[in-house]
Amino acid sequence: MEKGCILELNQNTDQIRDKMAVRPYQQADMELHSHHFFELAYVLEGSAQHILNGKRESLKQGDYFIVDYGTSHGYRNSKNLTLLNCLFLPEIIDNTLEGCKAFDELLQVCFIRYYRRYFSQVRTPVDRVFHDDDGRVLGLLLGLQKEYEERQMGYTEIFRSRLMEILILTMRRIIDQDAKKREQTRQSDAVLWAIQFFGMHYREHGLLEKFCREHHYSSQYISRKFHQETGMTVLEYIQRIRVEKSCEQIVGSDKSIREIAVSAGYENMKYFNQVFRRLMHMSPGEYRKRALSFPGGRSS
Repeated sequence: MEKGCILELNQNTDQIRDKMAVRPYQQADMELHSHHFFELAYVLEGSAQHILNGKRESLKQGDYFIVDYGTSHGYRNSKNLTLLNCLFLPEIIDNTLEGCKAFDELLQVCFIRYYRRYFSQVRTPVDRVFHDDDGRVLGLLLGLQKEYEERQMGYTEIFRSRLMEILILTMRRIIDQDAKKREQTRQSDAVLWAIQFFGMHYREHGLLEKFCREHHYSSQYISRKFHQETGMTVLEYIQRIRVEKSCEQIVGSDKSIREIAVSAGYENMKYFNQVFRRLMHMSPGEYRKRALSFPGGRSS
């Protein structure tokens, strides 16, 4: 196969009039090439590196991907790679799609009722690899292969309906993936906002409740996400900030330990000493004495 070559559908089918083909294929390493048709490839076994639009991704059993019309792709490091290839021209789905050369255009026509609401805001299914967790896509593709090989009455209609089902399942997967990513971003943002808020208001009391009230979160949700992403509870984090600020004042000012404790948000000296000793492994007075004993320490 020459680098940069273009494949026509009739090179991959038994009859020139065919507008689709479904067959297993033992795939060796292959230089970049492009198609004048759409391709849905499913990894039956083996592994490889797939290069698509300059991006390299690993393939394993159960993965599948869609190659857009005219898009260059190839294979490297193939190891016993067997693909189930579904090749099709867009008019097999709808006659109005004859001449369509973009998968996004195909989606708009096929899913006109849903495209604006669901698909226009998510990433295209091309240029990415999916994994068939529950085997539904494989089952549909094997059904397509059977229909294509037997070519009984109405096989093109069955081909069309099952291909549409695969596309719907794939778009659902994209919608779910994108929703999870948005939620993860939102969750990370919430923790970041909480850290900033606690840093600005560490002297105040009831910080968690104030933050949740201002940002419309539940305290249970923020507490859980904060611990997941920082490894600390909200209280532990606030205590660390207060002690760090206290240490700065202990070394950098002449304030009494009581004044420093109050300015850090502690009104109970016994509790302040307990927290300070737990985190710094010494009392505030010992910390001041040790800090001042080092060269460069603040002179009394």
